Amino acid sequence: MPTIQNPVAVNVEKILLATDFSSSSERAAAYTRALARRFQSTVEIAHIFNPSGVCSCEVAAFQSPAPIMEEITQDAFEELRGSFVRSGVKAATVTYAGHSPASDLLQIAKRDKVDLIVAGTASHTGFGRVLLGSTAEGLIRNAPCPVVTIGPNVVIPEDKPLVFQRIIYATDFSATAAKAAAFALSFAEDSGARLYLCYVQSVTPTNPDARHVAEGAFKTALSQLIPDSSYDWCNPEFVVEHGDAATEILRLAETVKADLIVLGAHKASFWMPHFEGGVTPSLIAQARCPVMTIC
Repeated sequence: MPTIQNPVAVNVEKILLATDFSSSSERAAAYTRALARRFQSTVEIAHIFNPSGVCSCEVAAFQSPAPIMEEITQDAFEELRGSFVRSGVKAATVTYAGHSPASDLLQIAKRDKVDLIVAGTASHTGFGRVLLGSTAEGLIRNAPCPVVTIGPNVVIPEDKPLVFQRIIYATDFSATAAKAAAFALSFAEDSGARLYLCYVQSVTPTNPDARHVAEGAFKTALSQLIPDSSYDWCNPEFVVEHGDAATEILRLAETVKADLIVLGAHKASFWMPHFEGGVTPSLIAQARCPVMTIC
């Protein structure tokens, strides 16, 4: 079973904020400001401008909509950057003209060696599945660093340094999940947060004795994820639930009033065997706190 061998030191010197100037991006910007103030980070605000896209009939009426849209984008950029500067955060802007926002944002993240990507998403449902935008999906699947996704139900934080108080780390005991555990542990240590390690058993034994034995075994497995040295400061709680993973993790988050959920996001993991129907989209769509994914 994978364990945390080398906890990751929290290093958030540079944050990439992906924005399309929507209401979901406004929530992401608010969290980015709070994170940047907490870690004294610099922020790179990125927008991918699609020159072939026309947003409204009014713009379409002009002969050359692309230059007009560029001007509107630049004005929005300056207003957004100004909100960071007024909060005491160093911020720069970068824009690309392209047709694949996720790919372009990932190129920026790799080129500029960012430590964290923050993105908002307006999740919705279709054909019984939770769907995320293609940009959010592309970032979560392929980012070289952790991605903090701000879903539509996340409450906007106060304009002050963000300190996490209760962090949930959800695992399926895969290698990718163990990698995410290192980040959850380090963020908890940095903030002095209470850490909840959670595993959701999809099939529940009908025999009460068998269920009790299984829960004990899984709690032991969760405890073994934490290095012995971390118990000097960490008093984690080990939680085993039964049923649908997304539902039970969200229930736990509501119960403990979590302000961050951390999980591994691997293509081959049960967390997203098919991204649109996996655990990750459901969490992001319904969570009232940010969801950090590590792939």
